[in-house]
Amino acid sequence: MEGGGVLPPKESPVVLQKRLLAELRQTRDGLGLSQQAVADAMDWSVSKLIRIEKGENKISVTDVQALLFHYGVRDDARVADLVGITRAIRQSKSEWMEKYRGSFTEQFAKFLELETSAIRIRQCQLNVIPGLLQIPEYALALVTAYGLSGPRANRSVEIRMHRQAVLDPDGPEIFIILDESVLHRVIGSEDVLREQLRRIKEVAALDNVTIRILPFSAGIHPAMKSSFSILEFSEGEEDFALLLEHPGRDDLMTSGPELKEFLGYFFQVEEFALPAEETPKVIDRRLEELGGL
Repeated sequence: MEGGGVLPPKESPVVLQKRLLAELRQTRDGLGLSQQAVADAMDWSVSKLIRIEKGENKISVTDVQALLFHYGVRDDARVADLVGITRAIRQSKSEWMEKYRGSFTEQFAKFLELETSAIRIRQCQLNVIPGLLQIPEYALALVTAYGLSGPRANRSVEIRMHRQAVLDPDGPEIFIILDESVLHRVIGSEDVLREQLRRIKEVAALDNVTIRILPFSAGIHPAMKSSFSILEFSEGEEDFALLLEHPGRDDLMTSGPELKEFLGYFFQVEEFALPAEETPKVIDRRLEELGGL
């Protein structure tokens, strides 16, 4: 292949990106190099390297080759593997973004790119089943209620289904807190809700996913102001992003005091939520109310 690098076996772009960014960070950490030291040596701004390691920037093959050279990686097979992964990620992202261009806001498009780079995802959802858990029928009923129809509605559903690639067993750790009300809110029909609840049980059984229910009995809790998602990109204390959901718009933040504030809210809400092992039981009780398991 021209320019070096071989395409890896067909894998989820989420898994590929997670692997690439982890390799680059671990290689730098193993050499004891700070982000500032690497940026200075590469004649980059430190913010560029931070964005690359978070997945905020579309990393180029040239950048990967330059970083590996600077890190002293001379093993041809390893270089070819990582370059091939980079090509596969860029091709997948380009196809995905081109297909759905104009179907989401710039803020949400950025969030979607970051989501594929996360090692850990935390979501607190108060109003509806989150997109990572939605079945197509539920998603279609929801976006139709939001005023979309025809091809636009179908694209919106496809986006939700595409995002669920992060549920891959090799994907990120995922922690989701659902307000109990979302199990009772009928969207589409009772038949749709039954299938949706069964899907939540299936996903909750995955090794990398934890789903907990925030019961009505919890009363007032710290996260009542907004549904939100937190993406963590490494074990670093500042290495995460926050998406706040508001009617008609989303706010994406990758810095600022709100990030730690809402991470604190998530941990507080966990104290109000039922244990994860109670989730299937709560869903089964709701399914019985709807006419059967």
